[in-house]
Amino acid sequence: MSRGRIRVAVIGGGIVGCAAAAYLAERGASVSLFERAAIGAGASGRNLGAIQHPFDPGLAGLHHESLDLYRSLSADGVGFSLPGAPVGLLLLNPDADAVRRQAQRMAIALPELQPTFVEDARALEPVLAPGLAACRLETAYPVPPASATAAFASLALRRGADLRIGLVARPRLAGDRVLGVELEDGSRHAADVVLVAAGPWSPQLVDPTGAWDPIRPTWGVTLQLRLADPPRHVVEEDEVDAVNRPAAATARAATSVDDDPPSLFSLASAEGASSLGSTFLPVEPEPAPVSALLLERAEAYLPGIRSAEILERRICARPQSIDGRPFIGPVAGVDGLFVCAGHGPWGISTGPASARLVADLMLGGAPAVPTEVSASRAVAS
Repeated sequence: MSRGRIRVAVIGGGIVGCAAAAYLAERGASVSLFERAAIGAGASGRNLGAIQHPFDPGLAGLHHESLDLYRSLSADGVGFSLPGAPVGLLLLNPDADAVRRQAQRMAIALPELQPTFVEDARALEPVLAPGLAACRLETAYPVPPASATAAFASLALRRGADLRIGLVARPRLAGDRVLGVELEDGSRHAADVVLVAAGPWSPQLVDPTGAWDPIRPTWGVTLQLRLADPPRHVVEEDEVDAVNRPAAATARAATSVDDDPPSLFSLASAEGASSLGSTFLPVEPEPAPVSALLLERAEAYLPGIRSAEILERRICARPQSIDGRPFIGPVAGVDGLFVCAGHGPWGISTGPASARLVADLMLGGAPAVPTEVSASRAVAS
């Protein structure tokens, strides 16, 4: 280790990288963050815009701690505001019996979400299409999709971190020890410890040989809309298992025809804009035809979609781990190299707590990393 302040390099300017930079700088580290494109250029800036429970008891702790960290971020004056209470999530399905069974299952598995069966979803959201039942869950905090990542980047800057945008970096090793990072132009930046938080591109940075590859990209297309009368709740098609297990959705997508990619209707609204999604695809799709399908399929749930103003079309790759949970902690066999990636669709919902956990580890703290998110856990490929 160097004398004086510990030098830290962070690779990746998403929610995890920016939050980790802020927490590391707060603890007195000399922090340099390297981002090849822009802050929040990937899923951390192009998500649905809903901080919500990940439907996985193994990730619930990270989610609840992340909510506490977001409340603190709201008080830091960096342009982020978490709603004071969840608006509620409606899982929609025209099959009322299926929704009733879903509510019963979730009441057993996740009672904290207070699942409630609603036979006519329009009783809660009159703008919805007729004939839909809903399972209402006590979760979901709508925020503009890029706002949390931008706020953590601002906080990191305020605390003294150096954000270097437009630079491609990878860990530089000497045997089993990290020395810092090497940039695309061949220049080097010395660091005592390095964090790889590069989303779906993390495995190739952690292990260029490809031997460690538990995180894959799943491609999502979302639309930013302006609706005349947006729903107050976050609303989603009732296929929670498909959302929480994108590996299954990706396998289904791999056998689909190009002109009929699978998608799940979901919509969240914040500060005058609504985000419509989304797809879970194994390869990058052509966004225009997928966008048209998203709008067409959404009309079955929200008729007002047909008159919505399209503000922006977005595409990004989510960092989906093969078992649905992130990898957090030191990289085996390389002293000073850490990883925090693989959050899939739950990066905004669990990323801040993940970042604080890995920051504590990097600075010599000894928090217990839950086995289910440990970077050293074994998973079946």
